[in-house]
Amino acid sequence: MRNALLAVAASLCAALLAGCGSSTLTDAQHTALATLGKQLPAPYRDGLITTSAHRHGEDIVFVVSFPDASVAMAKAKPDVVDALRRDEDEAITELCMEPALAPVYAAGGGVRRRFVDANGAVFFEVELKAKHCTPH
Repeated sequence: MRNALLAVAASLCAALLAGCGSSTLTDAQHTALATLGKQLPAPYRDGLITTSAHRHGEDIVFVVSFPDASVAMAKAKPDVVDALRRDEDEAITELCMEPALAPVYAAGGGVRRRFVDANGAVFFEVELKAKHCTPH
């Protein structure tokens, strides 16, 4: 009976601690979004615009719009989209240096850039996990 009570107590403690971590991440995300959201919409590069940012699970998602392109147009030139995706795989690491995101990374969260057309259809998404921003 005593072992069963200890097991239940350990499970409850683990659940409570997991909830605390989630709260820390959520708080960090809200703070980062409050800071970074003031800067949006903003030009990104090559005619792209970062239109918004929001929470999605453990990540902050920056929505980057192609105002003059559509997913249908991109399907006709997949090499262009693939080149942009490869470039973004490297470029997203610049967000490791964003001070407003440091608490998000410290709490285990990450960042994504979601590239969409003018109608909101998704071209692709690139993600950056916290472990990619911490020295090894």
